[in-house]
Amino acid sequence: MDSSYQELRTKVAADGGLHVVAMGVLRDIQGAGRLGNRVLGTISKHLESHGMGHIPAELPGNQDSPVRIYFLGTPIADTVNAILSPSPKGDAILRDMGDSEAREQLRQIREIVRA
Repeated sequence: MDSSYQELRTKVAADGGLHVVAMGVLRDIQGAGRLGNRVLGTISKHLESHGMGHIPAELPGNQDSPVRIYFLGTPIADTVNAILSPSPKGDAILRDMGDSEAREQLRQIREIVRA
């Protein structure tokens, strides 16, 4: 189990830049008792301050809900942003993923975003 944001970063790195964790784990890392709106916002800010983003964009309040954690400033982050926040720049990123390996990665990310 992760006990700090640094340990969570280590897990994200070990999982190739995308790690799935239950909200209860994030709550425990934060040292919070309940997953209220303030705690959810604080977790999101702390993840960002440690160079990590999350899917879904709005953290769920259920401790059993899975959350995908990824590193900011990476191709995964660029792809997530291109899908969740459509823009001309994001469209170009998605178009550049035209080879078969990239298409498979995009398909997998879309499945994750829909989950």
